[in-house]
Amino acid sequence: MSILDLFKKKPKVNGIIKYLNLEGWWLNELSDEEREIILNIYSPMGSENSIIEGEICSSSQTQLHFFWGLIGWFNKPELRHIAYKLISKAETFIDKSSEPLDVHFFYSTKLEVFYKDRDLRPNGLELAIQSCEQQIANAPAAATAFKQKYDGNLPAHKGYAQLAIILEKQKRYDEAISLCEKAKSQGWAGDWDKRIERCDKRAKA
Repeated sequence: MSILDLFKKKPKVNGIIKYLNLEGWWLNELSDEEREIILNIYSPMGSENSIIEGEICSSSQTQLHFFWGLIGWFNKPELRHIAYKLISKAETFIDKSSEPLDVHFFYSTKLEVFYKDRDLRPNGLELAIQSCEQQIANAPAAATAFKQKYDGNLPAHKGYAQLAIILEKQKRYDEAISLCEKAKSQGWAGDWDKRIERCDKRAKA
């Protein structure tokens, strides 16, 4: 590093990045190119400023919530390297105090990214399965949170559904049946009975 580098001013960071105390990550863990890509691609509806502009005094977003919303914008082949980096950072924010729904939606987003590359990376399918299992492990807490926050039945659960598909394709019918029964017992929406019936028939064939 030259003496001139010591006197270079780092760009001012405001917006949601500052509000969530992510300036260090933004300035030190991302390259100039990665920051430029994120600023050019990420443009949520209703946002007049970029994620580093404007003064935010209040927000319901947590760091994990921000990241799972951001990751989905980079689930294209040419941008997935950004998604992987965002996923790695987001996982550092998961602990016992994390909101169950933030964890739920983060693992759902992580699963979408990894499943797209299941045949393109040496361990792609294993990473996708791991993401399913992580979301499933959080399912009871997420179910409780959904019921407290929203009225009506539980929605579909991507982790259960995707892992059931994988197990069925691998002809692991007993495991698929057990998984579907678990998802059904927790109240997650899905065609569990049809899949259980189909897997049972194939297991006996």
